[in-house]
Amino acid sequence: MDDSPQARMTLRQVLSRKWQAPLFVLSMAAFGLVLLQLRPQPTPLSYEEQFAGLETLARQNRYTEFYGRAETLRQECQTAAQLGQLYLLAARTRVKQLQQRHEFEVDGSKRSAENNYRAIIYDYTQALQRNQPAPDDPESAGIFGDLALAYWCLNDADKALAAAYKALERRSEFDGALQRMVVQMVLAARPDGYLDASMKHLETVLAQSPADSEIRAWAFVRKAEVLIAQDRQNDAYQWIKSADDAVLQSPYAGEVEFLRGRALSRAGEMDQADQILRALLQRTGDRGDIYAQAALELGRINYEQFRDFDAQQFYRRVIDTQMGKDWYAAGLLGLAECAAVRQRYPEAAELYRQTVQSLQNNPHNRAVTMEQVRQSLTLLAHKLDLLKQYASALLFLEIEQQIVRDDLLATYRYAQILGRRANQILETLEPARAAARQGVEATAAEALWLRQQQDAVSGHFGRAAEQYLRVAEMATGDDRLYGECLWEAAHDFDKAGKTDRAIEVWLRFINEREGETRWPRALFYLAQAYQSLGDFPAAIRFYETLLAKHPKSIAAFDSMVSLAKCYLAQEPPERDKAEQLLRSIRQDPTLTPLSPYFRDALFELGELYYKNKEYPAAIHVLTEAIDRYGDDSQVGKSMFLVADAYRRSGQSLDAVLATLAEDPTATVNLQKTSEQRRRYLEQAREYFNRAIEAYTRIPEGRRSKLDEMYLRHCWLYRADCLYDLGQYRKAAQLYELAALRYQLTPTALAAFVQIVNCHLRLNNPAEARSTTQRAIWQLREMPDAVFAGGPTRLTRQQWQDWFDWTGRSNLW
Repeated sequence: MDDSPQARMTLRQVLSRKWQAPLFVLSMAAFGLVLLQLRPQPTPLSYEEQFAGLETLARQNRYTEFYGRAETLRQECQTAAQLGQLYLLAARTRVKQLQQRHEFEVDGSKRSAENNYRAIIYDYTQALQRNQPAPDDPESAGIFGDLALAYWCLNDADKALAAAYKALERRSEFDGALQRMVVQMVLAARPDGYLDASMKHLETVLAQSPADSEIRAWAFVRKAEVLIAQDRQNDAYQWIKSADDAVLQSPYAGEVEFLRGRALSRAGEMDQADQILRALLQRTGDRGDIYAQAALELGRINYEQFRDFDAQQFYRRVIDTQMGKDWYAAGLLGLAECAAVRQRYPEAAELYRQTVQSLQNNPHNRAVTMEQVRQSLTLLAHKLDLLKQYASALLFLEIEQQIVRDDLLATYRYAQILGRRANQILETLEPARAAARQGVEATAAEALWLRQQQDAVSGHFGRAAEQYLRVAEMATGDDRLYGECLWEAAHDFDKAGKTDRAIEVWLRFINEREGETRWPRALFYLAQAYQSLGDFPAAIRFYETLLAKHPKSIAAFDSMVSLAKCYLAQEPPERDKAEQLLRSIRQDPTLTPLSPYFRDALFELGELYYKNKEYPAAIHVLTEAIDRYGDDSQVGKSMFLVADAYRRSGQSLDAVLATLAEDPTATVNLQKTSEQRRRYLEQAREYFNRAIEAYTRIPEGRRSKLDEMYLRHCWLYRADCLYDLGQYRKAAQLYELAALRYQLTPTALAAFVQIVNCHLRLNNPAEARSTTQRAIWQLREMPDAVFAGGPTRLTRQQWQDWFDWTGRSNLW
């Protein structure tokens, strides 16, 4: 440790030295401020001097510094003239900058950020509003020319052309460059009458340009191009033949030869055109515009002569050499059409998509228009529609929708093809459904495919409905089409399973179009839709409206049985109304038993009587229905209802017989009643037999769950009839058949219980015990799933408890 005097410093000394330096700095700073105040200040630059400095920066291409200082000066401007002058300089500077980067040209493929073009437009507009330059100043022509190019680079052709024409109006002398720009814009944008307008400007250029000038040679070849576009092939050919040395020795000499080949091609001289263009293609050293146009024309010639492979090769040359240029989109379109001719539809669709995307990026394409692409897509989709290749047609119609989203006819066509494709898929599903109806079990892969196809059907119908609604919104001036589209949309929503949407459209139809011939049918469909959703009050309301307003229409007759079903489905059911309605159908003098309305009413009325426990009436009506319509799909169910009505009628006499048996004086009535009971049960057994025969004629896969339930009851109730008649041995045999048919199910267990009862009645305890053991064995083998959806509500344990009780009950 250092003990020197220098090292030993008191705290006071340390603190004293610590504050000496900051005090010195503060003193010096104060002194500096005094000196600055005493120093003379520089004189601020005037506006003119600062503006001159900005002009120097613009000339020196120091753009970043220019824009920063220009913004500062803008905030200091004191007059409108100064501000207008500054805006004018800023716009011209930005134009110069973009021109140096080749981002400010009519036919340039290179574009700058949109903000740059918008800034040019804004600055020029601000300058013009402040009379910089004055409206009658010839300098304003150049400004409007720049504005035209700025709008053009923003793909706003209408404003670009408007500005270009203003530039022409303000140009007192002939301006070949401005005329060229206008022609280029008109030919690329293609407004109405664009060919005639182009020709007018070209004639001006040809008349006022020097004979040996480059601009005149350019106008010469453009006139030939316009003549060909006007289908004036002979005039074009003669005009090309008139080319002088100035044209033939100009940079456009190759284009003259190309246009000669194109004129011959469009005039039908394909072979001669092919030779000229092939020779031109071989002579062309570079891969520029002439090469691309010649290849495209050769592709078109070969395509139209059904040499699609050769056409494809020429289009491929364009694709390989013209990336980013106008000709690239035309090459894509040619390849797409070639792929479609070769039926490579997915490949063609992808090429069409690329073409559309290219044109969306560059809408003012010189080589091909979006309208040409749309026409190609429409024609191809129409051909595929005629061939019923709806899936492929939809590939191209969906691309067309990207082009013409709000086109009425295109959208209507799209909706139609969507519906046709959905129906076509339904037809392909029919073999699978037929196999299912015949009891053929589908594999997991087949079941998955079936679900996917059904989802596709729903999807197509749903999309078709949406498109029809779009057409309806667009068809404000076509009332017939409007109504047709509402009708189709509602139907397709229903087919798609979108019942809520279908109801919306049906309501719209009936609210807007009452008085049409289809209005009653629309009411019927609307009521059916509500009925399918279980909204019976709403369904009844519209069914009743239909019957009240159009009682003699076919739709009204179609609705009667459905209305009766709605009456019965309500809580509480309106049985009287349903019966009255169904009876009115039977009594209608305009309807004969051959009428489907009479038939359906007969079956429904019989079922109504059955549910009301009016068994004699039910037997009478349903027997008539069975006899009249023996081949109807409802016969099996009706036979069961007749059989069960007889069975219940017989069982209802048991209490009467018990009462009569206690009265010694009622022997005759007892015999008659007993005989009546026997006849009822015999008739019941007969109709159960007939019902079983009717159901077994239907393939197992085609029987509904309701059919299976009735069939299962038939097997058990038929045996019950013999049991109630005391024919226990025969009853046991029928129960055995039921147990065999429905083995390993609760139905079999119920049959076993009755077999046990039969054997006990026959005093065969050993057989009863054996049957119980068989039942217990089946109970153990049954999967749990059969108890969840079985016909009885007993669980496995409850069945086991019942059989355990019978074993302990000493019944045998």
